Amino acid sequence: MAEYDFKLDLNVENNSHTQLVKRIPKGSRVLELGCATGYMSEYLRRELDCYVVGVEYDRAMAQKAKQHCDQVIVGDVQKDNWLKSLGDEPFDIITCADILEHLRDPISLLKKLPKYLKEDGRLLASLPNGAHAALRLELLEGRFSYEDTGLLDRTHLHLFNYHSLRELFVRSGFRVDELSYTFHDMADTEIVRRLENLGLSASDKALGMFHTPEAAAFQFIVTAHPDELVSIEDFPALTDKPMESSIEVYRNLYDQLHQTGETAATRLEMVNERDQLLQQQRDEMHGLIEVRDQLVNQQQELNRVLHETQAKLTDEQAKNDELSHQYKMSERAVRSMGHEKDAVEHRLKSAKQHLHDVTNSTGWRVYTKLMLPLSLFRRFKPAIGGLIKNPKMLATWVKEGKRLYKAGGLTAIRNRLTDHASPTYTYSLWIKDVEPVGLPKLESIEALNEWEGRPLISIVMPVYNVEEAWLREAIDSVLAQTYDDWELCIADDASTKTHIKRVLKEYETRFKRIKVVYREENGHISAATNSALELATGQFVGLMDHDDVLAPHALFFVAQEIILHPDASVFYSDEDKLNSEDVRYDHYFKPDFNPDLMRSHNMICHFGVYRRSLLEKVGSIREGYEGAQDYDLALRCLRELDTRKEVRHIPWILYHWRAIPESTASGADAKSYAMKAAINAVKDDLESRGIEAKVSESKLIAGMIRVEYPLPEVQPLVSIIIPTRNGEALVRQCIESIKNRTDYKNYEIVIVDNQSDDPKTLEYFSQLASVDRVKVIRYDHPFNFSAINNFAVKQTTGELLCFMNDDIEVISSGWLDEMVSQGVRPEIGAVGARLWYPDGRLQHGGVVLGLGGVAGHAMKYTFEENRGYMGRSVLVQNYTAVTAACMLVRREVFESVDGFDEENLAVAFNDVDICIRIYQQGYNNLWTPYAEFYHHESASRGAEDTPEKQRRFSGEAQYMLDKYGPLLERDPAYNPNLTRCGEDFSLNWKGVEED
Repeated sequence: MAEYDFKLDLNVENNSHTQLVKRIPKGSRVLELGCATGYMSEYLRRELDCYVVGVEYDRAMAQKAKQHCDQVIVGDVQKDNWLKSLGDEPFDIITCADILEHLRDPISLLKKLPKYLKEDGRLLASLPNGAHAALRLELLEGRFSYEDTGLLDRTHLHLFNYHSLRELFVRSGFRVDELSYTFHDMADTEIVRRLENLGLSASDKALGMFHTPEAAAFQFIVTAHPDELVSIEDFPALTDKPMESSIEVYRNLYDQLHQTGETAATRLEMVNERDQLLQQQRDEMHGLIEVRDQLVNQQQELNRVLHETQAKLTDEQAKNDELSHQYKMSERAVRSMGHEKDAVEHRLKSAKQHLHDVTNSTGWRVYTKLMLPLSLFRRFKPAIGGLIKNPKMLATWVKEGKRLYKAGGLTAIRNRLTDHASPTYTYSLWIKDVEPVGLPKLESIEALNEWEGRPLISIVMPVYNVEEAWLREAIDSVLAQTYDDWELCIADDASTKTHIKRVLKEYETRFKRIKVVYREENGHISAATNSALELATGQFVGLMDHDDVLAPHALFFVAQEIILHPDASVFYSDEDKLNSEDVRYDHYFKPDFNPDLMRSHNMICHFGVYRRSLLEKVGSIREGYEGAQDYDLALRCLRELDTRKEVRHIPWILYHWRAIPESTASGADAKSYAMKAAINAVKDDLESRGIEAKVSESKLIAGMIRVEYPLPEVQPLVSIIIPTRNGEALVRQCIESIKNRTDYKNYEIVIVDNQSDDPKTLEYFSQLASVDRVKVIRYDHPFNFSAINNFAVKQTTGELLCFMNDDIEVISSGWLDEMVSQGVRPEIGAVGARLWYPDGRLQHGGVVLGLGGVAGHAMKYTFEENRGYMGRSVLVQNYTAVTAACMLVRREVFESVDGFDEENLAVAFNDVDICIRIYQQGYNNLWTPYAEFYHHESASRGAEDTPEKQRRFSGEAQYMLDKYGPLLERDPAYNPNLTRCGEDFSLNWKGVEED
């Protein structure tokens, strides 16, 4: 703290330290609070023969002060521990030189000091003046510039003016005997210049306000003694005396210099010549005074005219302010009505969806057979009405019908009519009853729209030959946003349909926030998007297609997330689809950013918002990836980020993706070229990261991607650890399936026998002693799954550990190749497998935290033909946890988290716990559908069906809830809009509340 290491110069009269030292009698016993390096203590001891005790918080400065003080106490004066070192003898003087303004509670300190002062002892203090002329000017200029030293020292916690100084000492029980100050009187020229820069008149009265004692005082100098009966009225007034005394000192010094000069003849001659020159200047000054008087008269006249003009301006300003206020109130009223209008429209739309779904229900179909004429009329009335409004829809229907007939005949057409003509009845009810829960209230919207520093969001929209109705609906959805700070940047890609330019010109003319560029040549979606990007000026850019629709609160939620997470650069939301009748269906409630799911498909997609500087860094949209250009962009952006910190998921459906025959939203076959572009984008991303892998379309689900990573050139040893007790049939089945259905060669099987006493089992273990790559070790303690596995790990040498239940049976021979190829990736922690019940139902598709309390298995009980929610039961992806019924992990990762928790989780949830700890270390746990097994679940241990087992299970569940409560409530691999009451990824009927 070098700024407090001064050199004391007593020749400078106008200085707080000089003023304090002058008030200390010789031979005094002094307590110096905040002695710094002892620069004042040194003078007191050397020149005034004082006994000095210093107190200093900073150890380095206290060390320096020891050579200048009789005693130095290292301590914080705001606490009491330093007082013990003072002893019993009181002090003549206690000094607080520039320290009270640094304390959180200076009154508390002052109240402690009287007991350490002699009866006639005095407190001397210096404090900066918070009402100095310089600070008054800064406040007028709308700033307050903190610095390393001075009045606005950035370490000051208090600013005192005359009135607060008076309150400080009276409340502390001190009567002030003398109030003086050092001063810094600002020049009129400086004051006038700064006032005029503010448009203020520098009148004599105004200037006088900057030359009062309180405005000129730089630091107050206080001499006080304890007095519990002191009152405010006893406090000394602030006078001109300190300034006058200082001026007299400087005048005396000048006289001394003048007398010294008279002793030299040459000096006298110079003075005489100067006097003559001064007389000439006086004569000239008299002439200037006359000119000044004339100018003053002219100025007074100008001031009169100016005053009249200002009075008129004030009247006009008052009128303008009233109009502005009325406009603001009108704008708020309009916004409120818009909010109410949105709510009414939402209820109306939900009611329409509800009615539409009821008319397609089974009960209604039975009724329509009895009321066929009326039923037919009601069924086709919406379609006929839509066709009348937009006759061109007929061509779209015919085109889609031909495509469906070619793909699957009448069955395909019937399936499309029944499955996609409207959303499911369940989703329509959810939209009506649940989606409004947690939507922002009007107060929140207005607060965000008035938030200082709120971001400008540029919506980028390439346009080409889209239907007029859908283009208008897309643009109108941006205009309907409840968040105000946006701009819409549109690029027309040389559309050939005449209505495009007409519609865009209309909107461009009506709304200043809508910018349009008209390309002369068609360059396809990538080039058009880049043209629109060139118009963007916002800090953030959202990508939108020309026929899609934004939810009314889309930009509100995005802006809120940007403000809450200022370091993030990529934001994405949930989405659903919109058919040609504007009916919403096929919701996609996404997980938080999931790196391996991102390589399976573009999970960011809509609504994606990017920091504009990031887009500029990666080169914006690349041509050559049309159909997957946004996928390619996202992958290139993600390479630049710490995805756990800088990618934010907004769990709200903010984007409605229109599913028309030409759109990828209607299915992967709608744009066959998009699949090839997506594969190329993933390939390029992996190559750019230096990762070797094979990228191809998934064989398990159309339109999705599989990335296959190669095995190391030298296959690492895998230790397969299988605990068991009396499970001869199961263990035999497990080991035989491994030996007969495993392509990977470098593995060992370690059977951990937990107190088996069944003769058949023991005989089988004896046989295994001679089997290559199989060994049996004994664990002769009560069952504890965590302890058994930790014990076994210490008996193995494999670089990779595969924990496997004895009731597992291998299905796919490439299982270990797949798990090893994933497990050796440096960013991967635990790898889980796809487990089936023997009856063909899914047993494990990953672990979701919070399901049923602690955790549950994803999409449990579904059959193989069911691809799961948004294909997630057939896609490689990251889960926060996977089951240890078959789990592979690198030894180094396992040891870095100290293995399984054998103390608290003997049986249940130990796999969930270790996976969470691995995740918290920064690794991504992974689940793959390409390692498949049958799982004869808990066949060797049985169910939790005894009171003792149930108590143990409840205790372990409570331990997990206490340890991981918030994470269990909000699994990053899941979505809060999906249920935690089941494992089928169905909808959450409680809704998501606004934070």
